[in-house]
Amino acid sequence: MSRNIICTGGSGRLGQFVSRRLAPKCNLTILDLNPPVDDDLQDIPFVKADICDLEQLRGAFKGQDAILHLAAIPNPRTAPADVTFQTNVQGAWSVLQAAEDAGVKRVVVASSDSVFGLSYNPPDWPPQFLPVDETHPVRPTEFYSLSKHVTETIAQSFAARGTIEVIVLRPVHVVFPPEYPELEERGSDPQNYHFWTFVAPEDVAQAFDLALDADYQGYEVFTISGANGLNVRPTLEMAAERWGTLPEVRNPKLYADNPLASVIDISKARERLGYEPQVTWQQMLGR
Repeated sequence: MSRNIICTGGSGRLGQFVSRRLAPKCNLTILDLNPPVDDDLQDIPFVKADICDLEQLRGAFKGQDAILHLAAIPNPRTAPADVTFQTNVQGAWSVLQAAEDAGVKRVVVASSDSVFGLSYNPPDWPPQFLPVDETHPVRPTEFYSLSKHVTETIAQSFAARGTIEVIVLRPVHVVFPPEYPELEERGSDPQNYHFWTFVAPEDVAQAFDLALDADYQGYEVFTISGANGLNVRPTLEMAAERWGTLPEVRNPKLYADNPLASVIDISKARERLGYEPQVTWQQMLGR
């Protein structure tokens, strides 16, 4: 029997990739403030709703088997700090509360690698170790990454109540076509503020798809990245240049086998979800 699944934010830049991947596999409904413009999604049921409106969400979530929660302010440059924090935090609580009230069993929540406090924090805050995995301390200092950290705390709290399963996905910087011309410059810049990390939206969609069927109970967090960075020189070489010294390398074999491996560790997603990134930045540039 096909599952009933709602994707909040399913009309958005990333959401449309997730929606396109899931639509053939389930009874998908897109919940967003705006209907999708993608031609491939015109026949998908659409619910216009605000993720901060608990009553709207309760009605929309009735009879659903799972919720993919992507709707949020996606970075600290899109909206004022108060709007971003209110939308992301209140929205996450409302989605999870409505899902619990409606008897939904699984919610997959989009967070961000910004919770590690690497992308937007002071430049003298290097990673504590490489590669950065889900055990790395979270230490956000600005409003966007803080909103995502609070979102994760809310998700963990609902999972602890025992009525709902929650997976949190932490994608690194998601690269969309308008950014393609910048990729080589970013990869050669030791000061690139994303630490040369990237992931294709198709691969994030893959992770959301896999999370729906993952065998687990309670609460889990997975960081999602491309296998390599954008960097064209060895990752550890650029990391040492960036920070003046090399952080502790906990998995030297990773960089010995693949000198261009990302600073983000995706081994947990590979082992537990079956995730395997398919899109390289070279493919984005048609190489």
